[in-house]
Amino acid sequence: MNRARAVLELAAVTLSIAAAAPLVAAGYDRTASAMAVLTATAALSVAVTAVAHRSLPAPGYALPAGLPVAAGWLVMLAVLLPGPVDGPVPAAVDAVLHSGARILTTASLAPVNVAMLAFPVVAAWLAAAAATVLRRDGRALPALAPGTLLLIGAAILNPGQDEAGYRSAVLLAIAGGVLLALPRPGRSHATPTGLAVQVLDREPLPGAPFRRRSRTGAAVLACAVCLPGAGAAAAATALEDWPVRADDPRTVVGRSEQPRDVRNPLAHLSAWASGPGRPLLTVKGPRTSLRWVSLAEFTGATWLPDSSYRPAGPALPAPDVLPPRTARVSVDVTVGALPGYWLPVPGAPTRVDGIRVGHDTISGTLLASDGPVQGRSYRASGIVPDWRGGEAARADAATGIGNERYLRLPAGAPARLAQIARAAAGDGTAHQRAARLAEYLRDTYTIDPGAPSGHGYADLNELLVPPGRKGGGATSEQFAAAFAVLAREAGLPSRVVVGFGPGSGGVVRTGDAVAWGEICFEGLGWVPYDPNPRARSGAAPRPGPDGDAPGGDSSGDGPTTESGGGGATDARPDTSGGPPLVIFLIALPVLFAVAVPLLRLRPRRPRGTDRAQTLTAWTNLLTALRLAGLPAPPSATVSEVMERLAQALPDVERERLRRVSRPVDAAGFGGPVTARDAAHVNAEVAALTAALRKTLPRPRRLLWWWDPRPLLWAAQPSRLTRRVQTGSAWATRSTSRTATTVRQ
Repeated sequence: MNRARAVLELAAVTLSIAAAAPLVAAGYDRTASAMAVLTATAALSVAVTAVAHRSLPAPGYALPAGLPVAAGWLVMLAVLLPGPVDGPVPAAVDAVLHSGARILTTASLAPVNVAMLAFPVVAAWLAAAAATVLRRDGRALPALAPGTLLLIGAAILNPGQDEAGYRSAVLLAIAGGVLLALPRPGRSHATPTGLAVQVLDREPLPGAPFRRRSRTGAAVLACAVCLPGAGAAAAATALEDWPVRADDPRTVVGRSEQPRDVRNPLAHLSAWASGPGRPLLTVKGPRTSLRWVSLAEFTGATWLPDSSYRPAGPALPAPDVLPPRTARVSVDVTVGALPGYWLPVPGAPTRVDGIRVGHDTISGTLLASDGPVQGRSYRASGIVPDWRGGEAARADAATGIGNERYLRLPAGAPARLAQIARAAAGDGTAHQRAARLAEYLRDTYTIDPGAPSGHGYADLNELLVPPGRKGGGATSEQFAAAFAVLAREAGLPSRVVVGFGPGSGGVVRTGDAVAWGEICFEGLGWVPYDPNPRARSGAAPRPGPDGDAPGGDSSGDGPTTESGGGGATDARPDTSGGPPLVIFLIALPVLFAVAVPLLRLRPRRPRGTDRAQTLTAWTNLLTALRLAGLPAPPSATVSEVMERLAQALPDVERERLRRVSRPVDAAGFGGPVTARDAAHVNAEVAALTAALRKTLPRPRRLLWWWDPRPLLWAAQPSRLTRRVQTGSAWATRSTSRTATTVRQ
């Protein structure tokens, strides 16, 4: 039994540390591999520290004794999961020194290698070693502190991983329940009723300690898991829309990647329009449009791309919000004459293999971090939305924190731009106004491949005319920029996106390059609108797996085509606490109403020897006195407790109370207790408890069995000593005491 208890103890300590693994691993691209490494680290540290704690002369030596093994474990990880540094030992040293910084400067879903895992591995090792030493020294509650701190650190690092966080919290609660249920090394076991009596001829029943620990563990586990779990589940859906959100610590670290292409990507469109036949890319896979760069910052002279690029692994985080209908698309891209560092990808990218990238999570744009993309090949996977369901017609424009920048226009805008925007957009929903702006640009102007480059205030002021008049010609560069500026003048959050149509024969040429505008909607993210004139639709394919244009006309229900738009987004879905919240709010009081009486009644049932049954009944009587508002002081003897009971129940005969106290004294000091005595005490205690209930007001009588305080007293025992005064020969020891653990 001792060996099994030791194994269970070490397993619980390991679980308390490994509980953080699901939440930590949520920040890596291969979650299962990261969890396996962290769990193995915790198990190895616990085993090594336990052996050192038992073998070394002082417990304090156990912590540093395992450090050489930890170093060897890191070197092994460098062999199994190599990082950017060559050589196992140099890689392990480099990982220890720089792993923390790499985690903070790398986008979520980092690659699983020693360079990214060293910091959590070292933290898990030290936490497991500290928890093992504390538990082996008999400190069960402090032994949970290292695992709790590790879980808090994981929650700070990955604040948006709710599901993994719940899973980790449940695992830690289970480990805590087991550790608290196990007896401390070298300590006596508590009885199931909370009454531990020190007697001269103690004879526990075989298997009784195990049953006691099992019941205690089950009670602690039920309280630790069921109640917090039900509360968290009930609050989860309601808190989904809570505006207060934890920030990812990666966002406060300075950007580590910068765009190296000095030329604005929009400026390429006018030059490419005059020579549309030059190959840029070769694409193998489903026919789909490709997103190249998103531009959200307007200076008055030009649109600029977002530039908060962070090193990322092959796996990339999905957008916070996904449209109702999407398709996952993977393509193999071979870059030809495409300039710069930006990578064309389908939709919102989720994975890129074959090239190291920096990822801007806000815009979804990818940047090659190790050189220009020209002449290179890679495989890109992304989520491509389908906007043919008309969802935008029922959505509102995004507002709130983070969306102000998409409404901002610099000073110096010509007054006529605002007039044109109001006249072209008109009144109605956000989608209707955006669709009218796109329709105004498509129907009023024409494509002019020879138009000069430029999309600032001066260029737009010269190009745009009031609705109803016929405008001139321009390229996709000017029309996309005009749509975004007019949308902001109309109060719609907008940005410009540059991309490529699907091309023909698997080849994307300069004539397939196109720009479009996007509007951010609540619960949908970025919805694309095509402002390019229809006269050019055949020669300039627009983004979309089927070659159709994003957006739609003002009379439709919404965007009617699939598009490469709808990538990264700042909007959050409009979820509300619906039926799940109602179910949990109903189930929680029902669970409480059923569980509390069952847990309260369980320890009242007579079990064990006649002596144990007598002492159980005595504990039940003390609990009843507390519930009735008559707690006995710690110094009170059995006779004094009975005197207090006689005052509360004046109709009860004193001799009847004395007949109860004699078997209790006998049980406490090892005197003879018969089965008849035990049955008599149990029956009398039940009758006295019922009499105490009748002395209470009606509300307290009705709530007697649903009062959870006795369960809390059972979880936090305080040891009381009560002197037994009897005239029996076996009780004449004046210094003897019964030690009762009354749950209060």
